[in-house]
Amino acid sequence: MRAAQQDGLLAVLCIFLSHRQFGPGEEYALYPRDSQHDLEFALAEGVDVLWLPKETEVYPPGFGTELRMPELEKALYGVVGPEVLRAQLTSVVRLIGLSRAQALYYGEQDWYKAAATRIALGDLALPTQVLIAPTLRAEDGLALGSMNARLRPEERRSAALIFQALQDAQDLFTRHGESEATRLLGRTSAALTRIPGFRLQYVHLMDPVTLAERSRAVSGDLLMAGGYFGRTRLQDAVRLPRNE
Repeated sequence: MRAAQQDGLLAVLCIFLSHRQFGPGEEYALYPRDSQHDLEFALAEGVDVLWLPKETEVYPPGFGTELRMPELEKALYGVVGPEVLRAQLTSVVRLIGLSRAQALYYGEQDWYKAAATRIALGDLALPTQVLIAPTLRAEDGLALGSMNARLRPEERRSAALIFQALQDAQDLFTRHGESEATRLLGRTSAALTRIPGFRLQYVHLMDPVTLAERSRAVSGDLLMAGGYFGRTRLQDAVRLPRNE
C-alpha cells in the first residue's frame, strides 16, 4: 500500500480468499479474517479503494479457465502444490483483468508468487508491472502476515528464529564465502529443524527471476523456507547480498 502511494498510483487494496487456493490439509475455514480491522487499517494507510470481491464475482458460474505453468510447477514442487499454484496465478490474473491494474505489489517473503506472476504476465503479453517491496517485520524479525495471529505465544517466540536462520545463511555466504548450495542449504535446514515446534517443509536456493534451483549461490539469489507450527503454515524469503 505504501509503495503504491509512493509511486504516485491510485492504491487499491484487494483482499480475496478462494477455496481454490488451499491445498490438502490447509483449511480455508481456519484462515484468519477480520474485515473491520482490514477497513480500519486501509483507512489509516490512506489507500484509495478497499476491494473485497466475493468468490462468485471472481469465479462466476461456468468459469472454466485455469492457468498452468508446468516448468514452474516442477521447480516449485515442495514449496506449493501444482493445483494451489494454478489457483493462485489464475486468481491474480483474473483480478488484474477485472481491475485493469497498472502494477501489482508483493512483499519479498512472497517472492516466488511475484516471480511466477511476472513470468505468466509476460507469456500472456499483459502490461501490468510486478513490483516487490521489502518484507515488513516485527522487531524480532518475524515477517508480518495474517497467519501469525494463529500462533500460540510459545510458537510466536520460536517463529522469529526462521528469519534468524536465513540471516545466518546470508552471513555464511557473505562473510565466509560459502557458495556451495548443498552446504548452505544443509546448514540452514539444520538450523530450521532445531526451532522448537517447527516442522520444516522446504528450504530452497533459487534464481530470483526464473526460480530455477541453484547448485552454486551468487549474489541476489533467493533463499526461501517454509513449514508449520501445528497447522499454521509460515514462509519467509531473503536475498543473498553481495560478498564483502
